[in-house]
Amino acid sequence: MTDPSPSTPAPRKAIPVVRSTSATPGPADPAALTALLAEYNSLRSESLQAISNRIQIMNFAFTSLAVVTAAMITSDLPRGFLIPACLLFVPGAAKASLLIWLGEYHRSQRAGQGVAAVERRINSLLGTGDVLSWESRLVSSGTHMGYPYIATAVFILSTGVLAQSLGGYFLVGRLEPSPTLRDDLAVVGGVLLYAVLCETLFLRFFIRRWRAIRSATHSG
Repeated sequence: MTDPSPSTPAPRKAIPVVRSTSATPGPADPAALTALLAEYNSLRSESLQAISNRIQIMNFAFTSLAVVTAAMITSDLPRGFLIPACLLFVPGAAKASLLIWLGEYHRSQRAGQGVAAVERRINSLLGTGDVLSWESRLVSSGTHMGYPYIATAVFILSTGVLAQSLGGYFLVGRLEPSPTLRDDLAVVGGVLLYAVLCETLFLRFFIRRWRAIRSATHSG
């Protein structure tokens, strides 16, 4: 009898190789990272400078206009000069100051939006999560406060209202030597209507422009 032929060994099953789907991020480009950090610092400086300018504008505008208005009370200048100054110049200067303030506000918001964009680019380049996220959280969180800015507008416009009241007082005095109560009431009512109309229209314009700037740079 012949020996049975040895059986053919069964083929071995290949062991599957499991490859990780999460690739380790490569090193960031140093030149690109340096350029982004330089842009980040530049935008942050511009934003801080705009904020500082807003504070200086508010302080200078209110102080100077309040001093001018107070000086008019004791001034010996003719009433024909003081009345237009009180009714037109001081309120107009207050509104111009507030528009300059609004321009600096817009500048700081644009810079803040640029900082948020650079933060996202740096985080994407590093690939390690939210390394920089301060400005991005401010833009997306919807916590932008509105009442400090409205208070600033009312604060500066109050100097114009004070000057307009003083202009009404000078205008009533100009009706002497024989004014009647009816004449006084007509002058006071006219000045009051003029002041309320001017300040209300400008305040509505200011709030509309401020909200437009805010909605362009903040979600929420």
